Amino acid sequence: MNVHIITVALAASIGGAASAQSFNVEWGTPGTAPDASYAAQGLPGVWNTFDAMPNGTRFPLVGLDGQPIAADIANIGFDVVESADIPGTTGGDEALYDDCFTSFNDPIDGCIFMRFLEPGEYEVILYGIAPDDEALLSPLRIDQNTEGEEFVGGAWPGTHSDGITYMSQRATVGADGRLDYHSGTFGGNFRSVLNGMQVVKLSEVCAGDCDLNGTVDFNDLVSMLFEFGSESIFCDADGNEAVDFNDLVAALFLFGPCP
Repeated sequence: MNVHIITVALAASIGGAASAQSFNVEWGTPGTAPDASYAAQGLPGVWNTFDAMPNGTRFPLVGLDGQPIAADIANIGFDVVESADIPGTTGGDEALYDDCFTSFNDPIDGCIFMRFLEPGEYEVILYGIAPDDEALLSPLRIDQNTEGEEFVGGAWPGTHSDGITYMSQRATVGADGRLDYHSGTFGGNFRSVLNGMQVVKLSEVCAGDCDLNGTVDFNDLVSMLFEFGSESIFCDADGNEAVDFNDLVAALFLFGPCP
């Protein structure tokens, strides 16, 4: 088993933002991880990259800045890392989506168990498109919320697409520090996948700073208009999980440097 962690500098776009409990993970062959400047649907930063994870073995993680964090990660139920070329993917998208961690749900579904996270609210983004099968839909779910599973998969749409390439949900980490996700169904005897995940601690995000430049300014108001109706965690200034008129108002009150 080979674990490859990319240790390159953080992109300038995250400036001095904290990354103590925010992190990125993807599965794939060593040397093919996204660059630290690649944000996908979350925050840019170092990607923890694994090409295999024996069942029950725990592995350390690094945060967005490449420094070790307290949290660790373990797999139970995922069987193999698979790779295939998705026509049209390039750069970070290609690095993230052209590999997947596969479970055959025979009988255990693909489970990722994490410990030692700081208690609090998190945005969890799970990526689940099969690079070799446009018809495959993977049921993805998070234990630490009540939102239920979402089916993710389909043909590559040319960019990130909620319900096709990823799902995003809020999760509450309690005093036990646990955060657990699943791909598939126990005893389902079918194939399901997970390309990667991003975990963003919401207290580490500056509300209203859509472009992550450390300041809520006019550019962020413009970004909110483009994101109107979406669930962008960075443009959601009032924390109601939707970008709407109230976020524009909130951004005006937040105008200026991030705290």
